[in-house]
Amino acid sequence: MLNFVPKYNKLISICLGLTLCSVGLVKLQRKQLEQKLSAKNINTYLEQEQYQKTTLELQANMPAFGFNNLIADWNYLQFIQYFGDAEAREVTGYSLVTDYFEVAVDKDPHFTQSFLAFSAANSLFAGQPKKTVELINQVLESASPDLPGYPFLLWTYKATDEILFLGNLGAAKNSYEMAAEWASMRNDDLGKEMASRYLATAKFLASNPDSTDAQIGAWVNVLSQAQDVKTQQHAIKQLEKLGVEITFDSDGRLEIKPPKQA
Repeated sequence: MLNFVPKYNKLISICLGLTLCSVGLVKLQRKQLEQKLSAKNINTYLEQEQYQKTTLELQANMPAFGFNNLIADWNYLQFIQYFGDAEAREVTGYSLVTDYFEVAVDKDPHFTQSFLAFSAANSLFAGQPKKTVELINQVLESASPDLPGYPFLLWTYKATDEILFLGNLGAAKNSYEMAAEWASMRNDDLGKEMASRYLATAKFLASNPDSTDAQIGAWVNVLSQAQDVKTQQHAIKQLEKLGVEITFDSDGRLEIKPPKQA
């Protein structure tokens, strides 16, 4: 049995303060659905998924009559219920997360707090970090550093995806510089502290460190949490692009071998 622990470098501790799981023999976490769910329940969840998709299409196209923020609030509450229904998501996956995210961005691009939740869910569970960055960029076109809460985090969340999933360190460097600029505009101790950290991170990224190990760790994290085949296949494809060799043992467990060193 092979084990692989990526050599996480300074990139993780400085940029994100995250500790990613060791990469090794990963078993796709699936509960025994046949013990919990009858065929009737499975059909019910699939029907609910279709109903929710239809509702989202209605929200996206319905006239708001000046109440866009109320539609965005309604959308976010529905998303929380959708995302938190673990049993249903075991059957359908998280494919509608992106739809909820898109409606929120369209209806209320200043709803900062919701976008932080959408960002993590869309990248880690729906497995769509590229789309996450696109939507956050759309939000940032109209956002400003004086929005309620911590709007500078929009830039850092975007930087996380740019580093861990997209491997675009130049874009991440710019995101951290913008986060520093927005944080400094708070004119308080928190803003000064965060601005200093973000500038240090941007300086580190300017040294062009290798982010391959960080990307591998992030995609393994997505793969280990994925409940639907589409997200699993997407994560596996991304890992293979990074040079990871993936096989399944006789018990159906996933074995991950690191890229061969040059």
